[in-house]
Amino acid sequence: MSHTAQASKLPCSVVSLHRAFRLRRRLALIRLAMLYGVLCASIAAAGLLWRLTLEGGVGLQRAPVHASAPGAQPPFAGVNIAIDAYAPEQLALRLRQLRAAGFGWVRFHLAWRAMEPAPGQMTWDVADRVLEQVVNADLEPVVVLVAAPDWALRELDRSAGVQMGPPADFADFARFAESFARRYGDRVRYYQIWDEPNIAPNWGHRHINPVEYAQMLRTVAPAIRQADPDAVILAAALAPTVDRGHLAIDEMFYLQRMIAAGATPFFDVVAIQPFGFGYAATDPRQQPEILNFSRAAQIRRALVDSGLGDKPIWAVRFGWNRMLNSPWGTVTPQAQARYAHDALERAWNEWPWLRAMGWVIDRPAEAPGMPAWGFALTEPAWIPAPVYTALSAWLQTPRPRPDVGRVTIPLVEWAVLWIAIALAAWRGLAAAQIVDWRAGLQRWRCAPRWMHILAWGALVVVYYLATFPPLVGLCWLAAAWLCLAQPQVGLWLALALIPFYFQHKELELVNWVLTVPPAHALLMALLPAVIVTIRRSRRSSHSNLSWWELVPLLLLPLTLLSAVNAWNGPAFARGALDLVIAPLAAWLAVRTLTTTPEERSRALWALCVGGMLTAFVGLVNWLRGQGAEVDGIQRLVGPHFSPNHTALYLERSLFVGLAGWALIGKRWRMVVAVALLGMATALVLTGSRGALFLAVPAGLATFTGFLLWRRPAFVRWLRMRRRLLLSTMIALAALLTLILFWQQERLGNVQTVELRLTLWMAAFALWRDHFWVGVGPGSFFWTYPAYLPVGAVEVDQLHPHNVWLELVTTWGVLGLAWFVLCVLALRRAVCNRVHGGTVGFWLAAGACAGLAAGLAHAQSDAFMLLADIAMWNAVAWGLATAPDP
Repeated sequence: MSHTAQASKLPCSVVSLHRAFRLRRRLALIRLAMLYGVLCASIAAAGLLWRLTLEGGVGLQRAPVHASAPGAQPPFAGVNIAIDAYAPEQLALRLRQLRAAGFGWVRFHLAWRAMEPAPGQMTWDVADRVLEQVVNADLEPVVVLVAAPDWALRELDRSAGVQMGPPADFADFARFAESFARRYGDRVRYYQIWDEPNIAPNWGHRHINPVEYAQMLRTVAPAIRQADPDAVILAAALAPTVDRGHLAIDEMFYLQRMIAAGATPFFDVVAIQPFGFGYAATDPRQQPEILNFSRAAQIRRALVDSGLGDKPIWAVRFGWNRMLNSPWGTVTPQAQARYAHDALERAWNEWPWLRAMGWVIDRPAEAPGMPAWGFALTEPAWIPAPVYTALSAWLQTPRPRPDVGRVTIPLVEWAVLWIAIALAAWRGLAAAQIVDWRAGLQRWRCAPRWMHILAWGALVVVYYLATFPPLVGLCWLAAAWLCLAQPQVGLWLALALIPFYFQHKELELVNWVLTVPPAHALLMALLPAVIVTIRRSRRSSHSNLSWWELVPLLLLPLTLLSAVNAWNGPAFARGALDLVIAPLAAWLAVRTLTTTPEERSRALWALCVGGMLTAFVGLVNWLRGQGAEVDGIQRLVGPHFSPNHTALYLERSLFVGLAGWALIGKRWRMVVAVALLGMATALVLTGSRGALFLAVPAGLATFTGFLLWRRPAFVRWLRMRRRLLLSTMIALAALLTLILFWQQERLGNVQTVELRLTLWMAAFALWRDHFWVGVGPGSFFWTYPAYLPVGAVEVDQLHPHNVWLELVTTWGVLGLAWFVLCVLALRRAVCNRVHGGTVGFWLAAGACAGLAAGLAHAQSDAFMLLADIAMWNAVAWGLATAPDP
């Protein structure tokens, strides 16, 4: 009898009640969809309110600048001068006029190349005259030492005709700066070392390098202080820019890299240049992509977050331009005067940490009509500009300065938002309880397979194309639903997409940019399925875990302990997510969602498929002529930025593939063999010496050891096939000969070894200073440059290229103990499984061989401090240690 016929025989009240329930569930789904829109709007509102809160000054007043700090008590207002723009008698007169207008200091460049044209040949005439005139005018000189002479430049800079390049040897600059400070120490207190090194061409004919500049500070500042103990060192004034590339780096990132390189003790004042760029001085926006006067607040917040809130900040150049051809934006002369007044007023009343402000230029040393004249305080005919009158009027009006700046917090708006979120959550939970989720999941599981394939395929396509954050969020919710219904499919996709970490989804959420790799997104979608499985297993009789299965979780408290030594909070948080939380989530998903030999075999194959996809991408790129050209060979690069990174993933996946080949049916073995041959070819083409001469032998030895351990008959098989074994050895020897011939130039390159030794010594010194708990995941990049010697080349490494140094620099001695415990737990689990079922044996053999290959290669490369490699390790460990059912 049909459902309709049955329903027709029910009483009308029952039918009506049934329809009412169905209508109520549909309305609940509509309500949930509406509440999702409210949630998205609330997230956007929270981001906007947080931006408004930051613009109100929250966080800027932490760690106030003490009055006793060096550079904290200069005259508040100053001006920049170009000494070449005046005749000698004009400069003396103009300096007296500036002092009468209320300016307290002048800042100017003195070129090293002009004062020491030949080694040891000093020419002090210009410096003597200018400094005498400045002091006689009762102005404080701020001297900027720049421009190495030709004889001190690197050969590359000298041949390119560079005028502003740094010296090849910072000791030469230190010697000159010491001579300058010894001669003028009684007249000069404020020394700025170099200018605008964060943009080209002020760092020569090379890439911008904040670590190199920090090394310059570490060399030059002690020399100045030795000659002039009262010297106040200004770090180079950083040019305002939104770029972060080879030719320009924004001020916040540049400062953080300087701090990472150990520059903090070698400068007293942070010099900035918050130009207005056409925006009003009261424009409160503080966004990385916007250049305005509020850039000063962004830099201050970066300093506070880095633990340097006690460092004074000087705006050594600020201003607006009135020329129509200005690259700094254009304002009217009247607006320029008003903005200059408002900037002084705002800094004086709201930013007590901003201790000095200097107008851009008095008169530029350029022809009239050039854009720089839009900043000038006077016209070319010496007629005062409106901005000069406005500045003078403000400076000559005495006013008290508050000790604490104003802070404005939109408390009412925050309260309304939290109430709205609470109400939406309350109604959302009520609506969710009405929907029969279990029945919906069961109906979906019973749907035809083509519908499942179509749904997953549509989800992948939509997610790949989606850029609108609410649509991406809907894709995540849909993935969570599909993973609840089919957790094995979601897990398989997550494991296969591990190597595509850099092909992430990038979401702009008002103030934040969220990057979500595909494996992370799928693991997040698998979380409900994992929770449901754990709750179900707790009610069963097989929920007890052995102690060795829980060893990975000890990494969480170790990471929390290491946070005490991590000064860059966002970097530590990202490192903890990518290197600890996500790998542990993958391990937990494998441990809870794969309970049968068939499910674990599919998980093993997912890892292998990830390696095959990596090899495929790399081979396609290599055949198209892409890759890294090193030592005369074209090295293969997969979905990474480094051929060594690709090799680290391929060498692990190759041995997992060998184990999978043993598990697969005979009809597919030839196809898999071809795929494994492609992986091996790709591995060879990466040109990684560590992979070919460390990882592959270690993996083969481990894999062979499992075979000998499990099957003594394997030895008899080898004896019966001596000719086959001999032929195989000859083929391998021939292949090795070809590799050696192909990489003979690369094998003869010992520069890498020298660089590694320098890096290892720096990492070892870092560990000695953070012996017990290290500096935390994601923090090596932000810590080790301070331990590099001056002149070191590898200044941007993410890891120390050695597994033992990885462990101790990241988690200290406790991390090393944790790793030993993991190895012991793995050994115990493998010993229990090696004589078990066939699937368990091959799982252990493939996973252990892959881990052994990675560990061998990690004697000179990464093992746990690359996100995809860390997740692969966690999954392989989970498959190798999972007990047989």
